[in-house]
Amino acid sequence: MASKARIQRERERADQTASHPDAAAKSEESVENGSRPKKRATRATSNVFAMFSQQQIQEFKEAFTMMDQNRDGFIDVEDLKDMYASLGREPSVKDLEAMLKEAPGQLNFTAFLTIFGEKLHGTDPENTILSAFQMFDAENKGFLEEEYIKDLLTNMGDNFTNDEIRQTWKEAPFSGGKLDYKKFCKILKGSDTDDLAA
Repeated sequence: MASKARIQRERERADQTASHPDAAAKSEESVENGSRPKKRATRATSNVFAMFSQQQIQEFKEAFTMMDQNRDGFIDVEDLKDMYASLGREPSVKDLEAMLKEAPGQLNFTAFLTIFGEKLHGTDPENTILSAFQMFDAENKGFLEEEYIKDLLTNMGDNFTNDEIRQTWKEAPFSGGKLDYKKFCKILKGSDTDDLAA
């Protein structure tokens, strides 16, 4: 066990020497003095770009650019205010600041993508959502009647308000009064819906 620890220290020292030549001299000095070299904190990195396809990243970039009204590479309160104004809305500065507080710092594209990654990947997996819809599709048609879905959403579990229903319906793939729930699951999870073309 002690030899494994020694080998690990030597590897760390070798890595440190390779990346920081001046640190090697300090490390050798501290070993000679009998003290251990201080370990540097390593920053854990995650590649948020690996969470999405190139097409999705491009779509997020387009959305980010639309929101970054002054094109400075960051979304701030003024950018949000201008974007909402272009949509005919006027949210309070307090609401806009609350939106920006979801970001750990300034909202650049990487932070923007990270937030969406957390939101999208923080939900149930696509097959779990699909299974939930299939529970209500006894004949396994892949579609559910609009009125039936509306009744379920307003009367079961966490009841949807009329406004939440309207917002959901804007994104939901309805055709002839029926919800294509397989396509809807893909929309919810940001998956490719090209393979479901009717």
